[in-house]
Amino acid sequence: PAMPATFDSFGLKFLYPDNWSLLDRSESEGDQGVTLELPSGGFFSIEKDRDGQSIEQIVEAIASSFENDYDDVEREELAVDSQQQIERGVEFHFYYLDLLIISRLLILNREGIRYVVQMQAESRDFDSNELVFEAIVKQLLA
Repeated sequence: PAMPATFDSFGLKFLYPDNWSLLDRSESEGDQGVTLELPSGGFFSIEKDRDGQSIEQIVEAIASSFENDYDDVEREELAVDSQQQIERGVEFHFYYLDLLIISRLLILNREGIRYVVQMQAESRDFDSNELVFEAIVKQLLA
């Protein structure tokens, strides 16, 4: 079985599958985030919110970028447990090359610092990785 790899930077530490790869970040992205690519092509990303935008602004910015790139973007609010430090959850569904893509966005608040977490993959890959996504989120909130 795959041994987990450890991410430890900008105040976050969590385990993730070692067959996921850490993507290089451009200078403009800064060092306050990380994107992990799944072998199947999906990704899991975490960004520390540096702009101090409202939750609504963050969600709308992401929604509009999807709507610019894809037709018929569906959006569903997720029930969140504020006790769990999850301030907002939204799931986007859209088609890309005949594949249904699921992109789940969570806005986390950890010790007063806001993080934008995004998990995205083709629907079958999303389903098969959902427990791993949830395990990482749990570690982020621990």
